[in-house]
Amino acid sequence: MNSRQLILRIMTGYDRRPGNLDRLIDHALAGLHVDHRDRRLIFEIVYGIVRRRATLDYLIDCHVNDEKNRSDPLLRRILRIGLYQLLYLDRIPDHAAVNETVELAKAARLSRSFAGTANAVMRALITKKKQVEYPDPQKDLAGRLAVEFSHPKWMIERWLRRFGLSNTRALLTYNNEKPPVFLRRSLRKMTRRRFEADVRLLCERACGYRDLYYRLKKALLPENIRLIRQGFCNVQAPSSGWVVALLDVKQGDRIVDVCSAPGGKSALMAEIIGDAGTVCACEVSLQRLRMVVETTGAMNLRNIYPLVCDGTRPPFRGCFDKVLLDAPCTATGVLHRHPEARWIRTVHDITRLVKVQAMLLDAAATLVAGGGTLVYATCSLEPEENEQQIERFLADHPQFELEGCPAAIPQKFIDDRGFLSITPYAHQMDGMFAARLLRCGGITAPPYDTGGGI
Repeated sequence: MNSRQLILRIMTGYDRRPGNLDRLIDHALAGLHVDHRDRRLIFEIVYGIVRRRATLDYLIDCHVNDEKNRSDPLLRRILRIGLYQLLYLDRIPDHAAVNETVELAKAARLSRSFAGTANAVMRALITKKKQVEYPDPQKDLAGRLAVEFSHPKWMIERWLRRFGLSNTRALLTYNNEKPPVFLRRSLRKMTRRRFEADVRLLCERACGYRDLYYRLKKALLPENIRLIRQGFCNVQAPSSGWVVALLDVKQGDRIVDVCSAPGGKSALMAEIIGDAGTVCACEVSLQRLRMVVETTGAMNLRNIYPLVCDGTRPPFRGCFDKVLLDAPCTATGVLHRHPEARWIRTVHDITRLVKVQAMLLDAAATLVAGGGTLVYATCSLEPEENEQQIERFLADHPQFELEGCPAAIPQKFIDDRGFLSITPYAHQMDGMFAARLLRCGGITAPPYDTGGGI
């Protein structure tokens, strides 16, 4: 199979069962000897097709006249692959994109009859790709933006009401850009000077907590970076570092990370607290906990204790100085990294996840020792999951109060109410919300609850 045929296979699997794109690609390529350049191309086109799906489908519907062909899922997948290359990959010449698409159609018995249609549509778009006619915004602004920027209409309608047109367009534009990859260097295994000397050709410094973050300048897959394999750094966006900064971790702290996968925050906290402290990294499933073990194990951290448990029924009570709950959410702040989420999520998921978040937050509160700190975080932009969740929690838990952000966090990331609030359209970073909550009163429950969900 060539790379386009592999992409077609991956997209067929995705259409049948949408899910995490990394896992789908890794599963499709398992056991195959794929050149690293082809592997990067596969990742770029698969992610790009999912990111630009609504725009591509709009163009297909406009240029495929035969209704039967227009509704054929195989032809649509082939055209999505071709049109993405034609419209969004400058390094692939137009004629090459056309030829590759026609050959892809000819390669299988079920698609050979589509070769002529594929050729006609691709050639028609070559002459029109700089003058694409989108729906009239005067008639339906959200519908126009949904096609032009390839997002669900319900998301855009919410954002227009909250952010206005200018910020919504900026957010949609950001979500369609190829996301940068950031490395977070280890605090313990290598000096800053030596690390920067080693990565000078690969990375440039990025603004982040404790100056630990670097942006990759080259298109490299993380598994091909030697320093990651050797545990001198891991992949983590700066926004995540600011959540750890909000917790204000100190040496010797006893910490629990309630929803810890993939483990980047647990690893950073474990490095800060030193050997005298402990991080209990919890996850609801063994599969998710394995990601934490891989991340922290690669960095040779010995003060992390992984635990499979249900975060709504934790097996501890009131025995941690710091508690981090990075709650499951709609992830609308990181749609540039996870473009599949924009199509998988529905407006009803907000209501469902708010209930889960409330249960997790109430349970996390029982873990905090007197005078301890609880940080609640999401990578969502939705107020129901963020500010409103904290308002509900404080009303139900008078022993907690909202505490201001530590001085280490730049003022530009703190909103008027004292929340950590990083938005893609304002900061050109992964969206992140977090609140720092201080337990003012003590807790009388026993330190361990053997009836918990281990």
